[in-house]
Amino acid sequence: MKAILRLFNRKYDWKVMFVCLLATIFIWLLNSMNRDHLADVSYPIVFKYDNQALMHKNEDNTKITFHAYGLGWDLLKLKLNWFVDPIEIDITNRKKYRYVLASEIRPYLEDKLPIVEIRYFISDTLYTGLDKVKKDKMKIYVDREPTFLADDYKIDGNIRINPEYIVVTGPASILDTMSHKIVVKVSDNNIADAYKEEISLPKPSNPQVKYGADKVEVSFNVTKYKRPFTQ
Repeated sequence: MKAILRLFNRKYDWKVMFVCLLATIFIWLLNSMNRDHLADVSYPIVFKYDNQALMHKNEDNTKITFHAYGLGWDLLKLKLNWFVDPIEIDITNRKKYRYVLASEIRPYLEDKLPIVEIRYFISDTLYTGLDKVKKDKMKIYVDREPTFLADDYKIDGNIRINPEYIVVTGPASILDTMSHKIVVKVSDNNIADAYKEEISLPKPSNPQVKYGADKVEVSFNVTKYKRPFTQ
């Protein structure tokens, strides 16, 4: 214990020692990068398709992951996506558009990456994230709770909404799970006169879903309650 304490009590040029340590690590890293290694790497894939018929269900980038053997520098560039040119695969005329087999992508990868050896793919199937484009009609409703009317007032007749329906576009699998109604809220309070305003539609819960309109016009008349006569 005393020997260790005496070692730290000696005066050293710690800056020089730190620089030497960094130089040692750098040299070790260079030597390591100049040798062959095995690593799991991912490569970006871009699918070309008819965007009138198909669309992405999400905004995630598509990548295929594989186990590769090659020079350390080359694997590092793939890991960090340096100077990576995505592979383009045309699936316009394919009947099966939801996935592509890894064996179909292999020739594209070998052509792009002659510097590394592809040992095997992490998954046999790469899902494209594509779905059929679907258009649907959704009805607009006004949220009536909490009330936006002044005390002792009620709506006279019906609430008029223009347009009453809007066209919604999005991936079929997402639209099929959505409620076919859109609820808007009247921002005013204590309304005691005839009302007519444009109200913004709420944003879709999924960014891939698009509404055919941003606003609707809401109008209605109001009347005061007629209270029974009392002495």
